[in-house]
Amino acid sequence: MHHRLLRGITARVLLVSGVITLILGAALVLLIVAVRDQRDAARLALRSQEAITAGSELQKSVISLETGLRGFVGTGRDRSLEPWNEALREYPAQIKTLQQLVSDVPSQQAQVARIEGEISDYVALWGRPLLALARDDIASARSVIVNATGRLRIVQIRNDFAKLFAQERAVAHTRESRAEGRSSQAVWAGIAGLALVFVLAGGTALFLRRFVVRPVKAVAGASARLAEGDMSVRVPPMSDDELGDLARAFNAMAEGLERSREEVAQRTQELERSNEELDRFASVVSHDLQAPLATVSMYAQLLERRHGDQLGDDRRIVDGICQATGQSRELIRDVLEYSKAGRGELRARPVDPNHLVGEVLELLAAPIHEAGAVVEVDALPGVTGDPANLRQVFQNLIGNAIKFADDSPHVWVRGEREDGIVRFAVADNGIGMDPEQAREIFEPFHRLHGASHYPGTGIGLAVCERIVEHHGGRIWAESRPGEGSTFRFELPATTGAGARPEARDEAPVA
Repeated sequence: MHHRLLRGITARVLLVSGVITLILGAALVLLIVAVRDQRDAARLALRSQEAITAGSELQKSVISLETGLRGFVGTGRDRSLEPWNEALREYPAQIKTLQQLVSDVPSQQAQVARIEGEISDYVALWGRPLLALARDDIASARSVIVNATGRLRIVQIRNDFAKLFAQERAVAHTRESRAEGRSSQAVWAGIAGLALVFVLAGGTALFLRRFVVRPVKAVAGASARLAEGDMSVRVPPMSDDELGDLARAFNAMAEGLERSREEVAQRTQELERSNEELDRFASVVSHDLQAPLATVSMYAQLLERRHGDQLGDDRRIVDGICQATGQSRELIRDVLEYSKAGRGELRARPVDPNHLVGEVLELLAAPIHEAGAVVEVDALPGVTGDPANLRQVFQNLIGNAIKFADDSPHVWVRGEREDGIVRFAVADNGIGMDPEQAREIFEPFHRLHGASHYPGTGIGLAVCERIVEHHGGRIWAESRPGEGSTFRFELPATTGAGARPEARDEAPVA
């Protein structure tokens, strides 16, 4: 198990990701170090330049000391001492600044200390005594200043400054070279790290393509073939990892679907055979039952015609026989009709419901006339369906609306189209029913009223429900006692433009 975990796709991806992360981190650290060294080198180089600048300013102050002193001795005017006085005020601070700028290099510190001592000696041992002499005896001071003592001191100080500047430039150059070397090393290390990352990324891409993408594509292709109905497709497990588990799971699913398909096909054949046998049985039973009932009805009618005057009270028996055989034949026809409703292939085509309802009203002309009913039909939108079956739905609903009315039956037939669905409604002003019974009336043989008041077998609405559901629709009832009923059903609307209504079909046997 542990070996398998190490070989898993997840473990490999995590390992490669960790290595790439470490390399990128190391390259980033090197780059940070290089940038920091470069920054430090730039700062130190700038400091060296500032030290040279500060030394130049101090050197100017020393020259100003010499210039002011010579000017005063030469002219004897106090105004000529301004350079001396200004330089005397500024040079101590300039020395301190220079000392701070060269504080990290001992040799430069020693050189600055030597320059400071020479300047102090020049001021204390040469400048100030000469200035005091000039104030007392200008002529003696002029004779003293012409010797080379003061100038030699200044020359020595300038030489020390030149040495200080040369050493400071050498230090700056050394710092810059060292920083550039480290920066170059870091840059090359970063480039090497990035190159290695690219190589690993390319290797990872090849790895994913071979061990992840290719197996996933294989499973996807097999899934597409499986969706098209090829139940024999299988995926060879190419590895002992997560993708191998996926392939094995797919194969197990395909095998299960193949077995299920075979079982479904076998059961479908059995159901088709059972349906065929049931159809034959229903036809045979219908014929075999109707034939004796027709014979009994015929004999009863013949007996009534031949011995009608002699039957007396037995006439009610003969009438009962005729009525019972008629009801039995009607029940057999309705049962056979219910068994066939909603079964078989749906012969759907564009249908004009206005034409169907017109045919239904012709078929129901006698009941409508006898009941004195009024049937109002609005313009109905077209649908797609089986004309004969839909005609039967309208016939059953309109016939029930006329039958279940006490006085002056009034029936409304309406339809509307909405979002690809056509909703039809057959409403009446009849006796109505309890809303809780609105679902029960679609059950076969379920009657809310006795056959003596409202004749029928109680199968008509069950037949309507089967036909509507076979068309992919639904049917329901809305009613209240004494307020009439409204039967609604939905069907798919006509598809396509310019669909022509079907030709007139022969009405089904009532």
